[in-house]
Amino acid sequence: MKKHLLLVLVLGVSGVISAHNDTIIRHFTDTVTTVTMVQDSTLKQREELISADSTDRRGHYIEAHVGIGYGTLGYGLSGTESVVKGSVSALFQLQYAWFFHQNWGIGAGLWFTDYMSYAHPGGQYKWLDQTDTDTEQHYDHISDIRRWKERQTIHNIGIPLSLQFQWLPEDKKYGIFAALGVAPSFTVMTKYRIEEGTVAHSGYYPAWNLTLDDVHEFGVKNYENEDWSVGNLKLRPQAAIFADLGLLVQLTRQIDLFVGGYANVSANDAHSSSQSERTPIGWRDKTFTFMDPYVGAYELDMAGPSHPWEAGVKIGVHWHYVPRPTPKMVDYFEYSTRPDTTYEYVTRTDTAIIAHLHDTVVPEENGPARHTNRHRIAKEIESFNKIYFAFDSHKLTNKAKKQIDHIAEVLGSDTDVEISVCGHASVEGEDAYNDILSRRRAEAVAKYLIGKGIDKERLSIKYFGSRVPNEDTELEEHRRDRRVEVIVEEETNNQ
Repeated sequence: MKKHLLLVLVLGVSGVISAHNDTIIRHFTDTVTTVTMVQDSTLKQREELISADSTDRRGHYIEAHVGIGYGTLGYGLSGTESVVKGSVSALFQLQYAWFFHQNWGIGAGLWFTDYMSYAHPGGQYKWLDQTDTDTEQHYDHISDIRRWKERQTIHNIGIPLSLQFQWLPEDKKYGIFAALGVAPSFTVMTKYRIEEGTVAHSGYYPAWNLTLDDVHEFGVKNYENEDWSVGNLKLRPQAAIFADLGLLVQLTRQIDLFVGGYANVSANDAHSSSQSERTPIGWRDKTFTFMDPYVGAYELDMAGPSHPWEAGVKIGVHWHYVPRPTPKMVDYFEYSTRPDTTYEYVTRTDTAIIAHLHDTVVPEENGPARHTNRHRIAKEIESFNKIYFAFDSHKLTNKAKKQIDHIAEVLGSDTDVEISVCGHASVEGEDAYNDILSRRRAEAVAKYLIGKGIDKERLSIKYFGSRVPNEDTELEEHRRDRRVEVIVEEETNNQ
């Protein structure tokens, strides 16, 4: 690669000019001295520590999520006055994911979640042909539920298996994360508790044709403090279908923040018994034994199929394993310059008649036009000559390749125009590393130009590390300095 730095010193000695319409003979001896600085490059190899490409999203991840939302056991109670409501639920999730593609991966892990419901049985219920223990009279027992609030809680451990998707646009720090999967789950703790239970009992005696509600068998009873007002629920294992969707923010090279929503629902009925095997509704205390025992609203024959579900918002952290830098033999150019001086002697004789002496100006060959064309090419390239890179990367983006394609097209219009490919880096990192990174960026652009048909003899590779900041302040700090600038060289005098 040659670069002309100094060109042409002309020394002339002319003869004597005579006048008065005489023939003038002028003798000239010109000495042309050309000093050329020749730049040589030698391709060598050396060992360097090569860091993983920061734009590569493939590999191993550890994901930790915490969620809060609305959860319920997902069942109903028959009767127009009965209702089941959900409550606040929580989710804790830890899992491993492997992204085999830039965007796609699979995950497996463990979660802990709870579902809480409040059952409110209501209405009037009758037990026909009951026996009065005192008079042995037959009667119909009538129970009118006035207030009933029963809290039911289950805690599950699940094994989520998911297909995951993540997408971060080029040169952006935020994108999308989504997951869809199934989680076999097992109940590890269940409980029901009657927080409020008020029932008015009365009896209709057909033999007397009257209803009694103020004797010792009857009246308004409270059941929240009975021995059976607290108990356990029985549930079978469930297969929960779940989905996550939200925003993914890249905090550092290894850590991403996830903020979004989640939902899961059991695909199978969680009841451990069939509806025919469940207990009819009933109440009893230590005084009365004629009623069926109460085992919780969830186990009553009036309870419908149960599909526990929850939905809410979650926040999480994804840690990406990035391998340590590895030693590798890389190619590099070693540059040297040397002066090359040449001399040329030119002798010429001009004859002229002084009375008819005319000055003739011969335009310099390709002079002004040549300069104008070079100036035009420089202005065209200047409008898009800054090629930007991602943090800690020398990989060409699609946008960068389009810019270089335009530069190659402009340079193809004049094969004599030479350029400098100048690499730069931001101040983040050590100076020695930034020098290497800026050189790799410049070589990446030069290699792409050569691949587009630009003669390598027209290219000069330079790198400046983080020592030359970008004067363009429209881009954010640091990002504007991760660049390569393509500059058209000034024309030397001997071209």
